[in-house]
Amino acid sequence: MLIRKPNRLIDEKSPYLLQHAYNPVDWYPWGAEAFFKARVEDKPIFLSIGYSSCHWCHVMERESFENPAIAEILNRHFVSVKVDREERPDVDEIYISAVQLMAGHAGWPLSVFLTPDGLPFYGGTYYPPQVFAEVLARVASVWQTNRGQVLGAAAELKAELEQLVAMRHAAMRGERSPDIFRGYKAQMMEGFDPIYGGFGGAPKFPPSTALPVLLYLGTEWDDEDSAGMALMTLLRMGMGGIFDHIGGGFHRYSTDERWFLPHFEKMLYDNAQLGWAYAHAYTLTGDAFYGDIAQRTFDWMLREMRTVEGAFASALDADTPEGEGYYYTWTEKEIYEILPREEADLFCRVYEIQPEGNYHDEATRRPTGRNIPHLTKPIEQHAEELNLDADELRERLNDIRARLLVARQTRHAPRRDDKILTDWNGLAIWALAYAADVFEEKRERYEQAAAEAAEFLWQNLRDANGRLLHRYREGEASIPAYLPDYAFYGMGLMELYSLTLERVWLERAVEIADQMIARFHDAERGGFYTTDSAHDLLIMPVKSYQDRALPSGNGGAVQFLASLSTALAIEEPQRSERYAHLAADTLDSCWAILRRAPTAGDSLLYGYLLLEGDLLEPPDLEIPVPAYTETEEQDGPVRVDLLPQPEGLLVLFQIEDGWHINAAYPQEGRIPTTIEVSTDLPVQIGEPIWMPPQRIQSGSEPIEVYYEQAAALLPITAEESSDATDGYVRILVRYQPCTETECGLPVERAFLIPLSLRPQD
Repeated sequence: MLIRKPNRLIDEKSPYLLQHAYNPVDWYPWGAEAFFKARVEDKPIFLSIGYSSCHWCHVMERESFENPAIAEILNRHFVSVKVDREERPDVDEIYISAVQLMAGHAGWPLSVFLTPDGLPFYGGTYYPPQVFAEVLARVASVWQTNRGQVLGAAAELKAELEQLVAMRHAAMRGERSPDIFRGYKAQMMEGFDPIYGGFGGAPKFPPSTALPVLLYLGTEWDDEDSAGMALMTLLRMGMGGIFDHIGGGFHRYSTDERWFLPHFEKMLYDNAQLGWAYAHAYTLTGDAFYGDIAQRTFDWMLREMRTVEGAFASALDADTPEGEGYYYTWTEKEIYEILPREEADLFCRVYEIQPEGNYHDEATRRPTGRNIPHLTKPIEQHAEELNLDADELRERLNDIRARLLVARQTRHAPRRDDKILTDWNGLAIWALAYAADVFEEKRERYEQAAAEAAEFLWQNLRDANGRLLHRYREGEASIPAYLPDYAFYGMGLMELYSLTLERVWLERAVEIADQMIARFHDAERGGFYTTDSAHDLLIMPVKSYQDRALPSGNGGAVQFLASLSTALAIEEPQRSERYAHLAADTLDSCWAILRRAPTAGDSLLYGYLLLEGDLLEPPDLEIPVPAYTETEEQDGPVRVDLLPQPEGLLVLFQIEDGWHINAAYPQEGRIPTTIEVSTDLPVQIGEPIWMPPQRIQSGSEPIEVYYEQAAALLPITAEESSDATDGYVRILVRYQPCTETECGLPVERAFLIPLSLRPQD
């Protein structure tokens, strides 16, 4: 029997670090011991940052960190440090910025090489094992043979980071104005997918921080476009496979544009924000669909994420022993073994369950034989087709899903990251307290859950001086809190006060706000730092205004202070005015950046609306829609244009001299030129009709290609019963430009074409 010896991570509380405690790599946690060892032994530091539910973090662990040969290289030539980004967002913020500067992109797992003083000089993300071994050998060699080059690169990168921060500070301040929402809406419309909702192409992430802004503009300022973008996105996400239709709750993101195929991890912060958005959409529209998705999301949080202490765990892993996604997917045979035939028929029809499976592996694209339950049309439409009452159909589906959930719970469940984070719990409290006010039948349950979590944080995540701590696990609270801990917990306390009017929540919110200001406020430039002097070993201070999957700390601070100012306006006008001034000054401190990139600061803009929205004169938000929009600029040797024709649309390819593209059908070793069309309009779209290709000789085989020009007609006809309606057709064109001697990378271009249908007289 092989007995593996644990490394230093065995003494940590983070589930992510503990996952690596039996790696053969001699891991150190972030701390003075690792940096001291690196200085004494004159070794570079290999810093690996990830989180427990990160799929590719697990892949790199299996391939590299469990690999004895790679571990031997790391242990011989480096001091290896492992960081949980959810525990140390400050460390993550600094080094992900550094890798973005070096490589132009970054993500997790984050792999960074540092000097013994913590200065980064090389980095990337996931490396396959062979590549990683080569990178390690190269870095170790350069460290020994060309130290001056390494130290010079590190100093240069640090100077770039400092210059970036200085430039941001110098050019950030401006005077806030509601006109910013015109630019904000224009940017959102430019990236909006009117077919499937959301913004941009695959992979698609829930736009959690944007939804509150869009819903506000749509309802308070009567902007139909903003409301439409938010509600369409919520509709398509709630129908897609990114939503767990059996157990409730949302997966992290979708690997495709349709919200169908998710990465299967589930995060507390995603579901708190999305649950709030669906509940808010329900209050604005009265549409039962949004209310149903909201309640199923919150019910999942209470069932699967609530800890024995009454707070909330952080995440569920994507993987189980059977593979990623197995827990959430089904074969048709499994459905019929669990349900009576009539109920199985109904479920398979409504949720698109196929005998051969509808789920293809993301990496290999091979069919798995399994199905991701999802909707392609609303329940009301299914009810009409089945000649059933919609409420009756919903009840039957509720019963079916409950039986399938019981069956699913006999499988290997995804691993739960059970650490309790103050900031994420703050968002959960905020969302649940809001939902308690929306759903009267569940008010008591949601209010109790929010109050118990808020009380747990107050009693267990403060130090002896009453200052917040960031993380709790297995009876230990640790790590000085960051700005988002104060801001998001404060938001939760204020929502609880709004719900219950109990003074204790308001009094605690005031104490949290005053601590936040004392610890993090930048009195010289305005705004708030993410960290303070309690966060050691950092090469530079951190101040963030940009939203990522969570609101920025400054965005949360503005929302918290705005709510607190409103609550105290009559009772304590001076304190109220102080909080309002700090919130307004935080907005002004970064307004110039927000003007240039308003969609990067959704949470700040929502804070602006909470602070002054009732007093603002709404700007003119009418923005003309272009004839068609393309997802990226057209560069390279091929240009694609779409030309309306009486019979449909003509797709025209203009090809530079010396280049060609392949014909529209597969040829061995060649990537065909293809056109895919999707729309939710009642139209019939025929197969593309291509002009004849030209034949050329390639080696011993003739191939068919297009030179100079290619064209295909897309026949489009309205269905006879169509009412007048407006919408979009999405065209996805793929081709590979080639010369006589070599081929370039495949190109994909997407177009959105507005289409108006009018019945013929």
